[in-house]
Amino acid sequence: MTPLKSAQQKYRSVPPSKCAFTRADLLVTLGVLALLALVVLPALANQRPRSARIVCANNLRQIGLGFQLWGNDHADTLPQETSLNAGGTMAHPLSPNVWLHLSWISNEVATPAIFLCPSDSGRAARDFSFSSTGGYDHPNFANRASSYFLGYTGFSIPNAPGAAIAGDRNVITESVASCSRFLTALSINSPPDVGVVQWTKGLHNQAGNVLSFDGRVQQLDSPGLRKAFDIPNGDNARKHIITPR
Repeated sequence: MTPLKSAQQKYRSVPPSKCAFTRADLLVTLGVLALLALVVLPALANQRPRSARIVCANNLRQIGLGFQLWGNDHADTLPQETSLNAGGTMAHPLSPNVWLHLSWISNEVATPAIFLCPSDSGRAARDFSFSSTGGYDHPNFANRASSYFLGYTGFSIPNAPGAAIAGDRNVITESVASCSRFLTALSINSPPDVGVVQWTKGLHNQAGNVLSFDGRVQQLDSPGLRKAFDIPNGDNARKHIITPR
């Protein structure tokens, strides 16, 4: 008998039932896969909001760096606290709009895409132009492509490093007031009133990111948000902020 015929006979002698993938094996495999899906998919779903919040915090860090670079040439102040004659946006006719002040740091940031939180609605702008298909300065984008409030505290950057200057737009404040920087703005008492100044469920589910003068970004709950605003200043102990939407 040749080696080939011997191998063929040996193979044919193996019972078919020992080579096949049985129905029971299939059911066990499907059960294991279903169990893995029940364990893994919820974990992945929980990671998505956390990931978006991290990206959002990084956006604010880049915005903070842009403000600091801009301030290096403007007496360590923000655009909204610098007069038009000095190259800023203070009391500009469009100053109640967040997009105006963010566009002022266009030379200090890489892309206007950082102005939109990944958890927010809308579409990020492509560049700093008036293009209707992607320009941040066009009404199709502008505030719609912005996710962050901007604040005025009455301090220059070195004198109040912990003061909140920007943060997620999903914040509730107290009232509307006139403002020497923004013309019209939301007003916050010092200390902020409990139950009034707080996060909404939008963006990060009753929490949010806040950027301070020194470039730090903190992820805060509502009590932490009120503490970030609780820095006395010379403007009748009130803070003013504007939101894009």
